[in-house]
Amino acid sequence: MEIKGWKYYNHAAIPTSAPHEEVNTEAIESGDIWKLDGGPMLARWTSDFDCGHETNWWYIIRKAPFDLEGVAAKERKRVRQALKKCYVKQVDMTEVSAELYACYSAAFEHYENADNLKTKEQFEDWCRESAAKVECWAAYDNETDILIGFITACVYDTYVELQTAKFTPEYFNRQASDASYYVMLDHYLNSCNKQYVSSGSRNINHKTNTQEYKIRRFGYEKAYCTLHIEYKPKIKTLIKIIYPFRKILRWFDKITIVHQVNSLLVMEEVKRGKKKDID
Repeated sequence: MEIKGWKYYNHAAIPTSAPHEEVNTEAIESGDIWKLDGGPMLARWTSDFDCGHETNWWYIIRKAPFDLEGVAAKERKRVRQALKKCYVKQVDMTEVSAELYACYSAAFEHYENADNLKTKEQFEDWCRESAAKVECWAAYDNETDILIGFITACVYDTYVELQTAKFTPEYFNRQASDASYYVMLDHYLNSCNKQYVSSGSRNINHKTNTQEYKIRRFGYEKAYCTLHIEYKPKIKTLIKIIYPFRKILRWFDKITIVHQVNSLLVMEEVKRGKKKDID
């Protein structure tokens, strides 16, 4: 069944509301949330967005207006260099799906412990489904016109959520990420007058320095908040059983199913206030 204010994503029920909006938890209190199409194992949401004090969970956001005067001169220089090496434009995902997949699959080979790689067929289906829901920006090498990176963005009335971002490792020296984020931030915050751009919440699925990079180069900040998790009854029992063994399970993190369980246990640690270290 469909539940207003909630959607299914990656085995979980998550809110469709903006991070700064209050979440309606009536479906969780009634138990109807477990009837959501897709069959979620847990419900995850946040409260106290941008509370002003440090917590264990956060979103990475860039508030309007956007300019680079507040970052170091060397960071501004890198962005200017990037804009000379590649160009960025909006694209129709269905028309360039093959080029997007080449970039996507190459990026995944660069990750450690990533466990959700789409096949080419799955990716093409995703492009067709996403084309009407998101805006896709692609970066091209100025010399060869090869697509070397892309970012998708879901645009709402007051804010924008950046979602999938992939860049081809072979072309890292073209600084496509610098050019892409600059063009998109300028477009959404200055031209479209959105209040903020969100690059998502704390990452626990694989190691990345992306959030620190955005803070340093583009003036993003951590909007601290409180993480809430409610489990399906059977999953709640399972979590209680395996939680004491979480440190042992991390020794086997290279096994895909164990890595997925470990990611869930990390979120549980955050919820309990025990996971304060930076990814």
